[in-house]
Amino acid sequence: MHEIISIKNVSVSRGGNPVLKNINWTTYAGENWFLMGQNGSGKTTLIEILVGYLWPQEGSVSILGEEFGHISLRELRAKVGYVSSWIMKRMQPYVLVEDVVASGIDGSVGFFEDKSGSIVNNVKEKLDFFKSSELFGRKFGTLSSGQQLKCILARAMINNPKLLILDEPFSLLDVGTRIDMYEHITELCAENQAPQIIVVTHHKEDIIPVFTHGILIKDGQTAAYGKKEDILNQDIFSKVFGISGQNYKKYFL
Repeated sequence: MHEIISIKNVSVSRGGNPVLKNINWTTYAGENWFLMGQNGSGKTTLIEILVGYLWPQEGSVSILGEEFGHISLRELRAKVGYVSSWIMKRMQPYVLVEDVVASGIDGSVGFFEDKSGSIVNNVKEKLDFFKSSELFGRKFGTLSSGQQLKCILARAMINNPKLLILDEPFSLLDVGTRIDMYEHITELCAENQAPQIIVVTHHKEDIIPVFTHGILIKDGQTAAYGKKEDILNQDIFSKVFGISGQNYKKYFL
C-alpha cells in the first residue's frame, strides 16, 4: 500500500522538556485520520512536523514519499494543504479573496503578484467547489467566519495536494455552518484524486463518516491508534481524557 505519512520513533523536546516521545504513525492512501488529545498533549507539535515547520530531534519522517533530510521543507509545504485558525488570523482584512486563495501557491499570506489567467481560473475553480464563487472580488475582512474558512480551504487546495491537514477548522463555526462544512469535506473525499485528510479536533461530532482511522495522543505519547471503530469507545476515552464511564454514557452515547 502507498504510504502518505511515515513517522518512526519521533521525539521532540523544547527547553529540555519532552513534548513528543517515540511517536510512530503510518498512514496509507485511501485512509482519512482524526487526531485527538488533551491540550498540551503534543498535537500541535506533531502537526508542525507534518507540514514541515519543525524537524524532530530523534526519529525519521517521510511525507508523500519524501524523507526529511532529502527534500527542501519549503517544497514539501507546497505539496501539503494546511488549514488552521492562525492562517485566518494572519490574513490582512483588506486582502482580496482571490489573493488569499492564490497565496496557497507559495504558502504566503497574500498573493500580490500579477495573476496569470491560469491562476485566476484555478482560484475560481477552487472557490466554486466550496460554493463560494460569489466571494471573488471581496475583501477577506468583510466575510463571515464560515466564508473565511471556505477561502482558506480553497487556498489549501490550490496546488491539488495529496495531503490536507485541518487543524481544528470548525472551532469558530455555528452549528449550521459546521454541518455545511462537513458536507464540503464529504464531497471533497468523493473526488477523484482526493487528498488524504487529517483533522485535529476536540469534538467527537467532527469525526464524520469519511474518517476511517484515528490517533490519540496523551502526554506526548501515542495512547491509541487504529481504525475508527476501535478508537471511539468508552475504555479509550476514559484513559485519554479522564472521562468516567458514567459521564461517557451520559454525554457521548
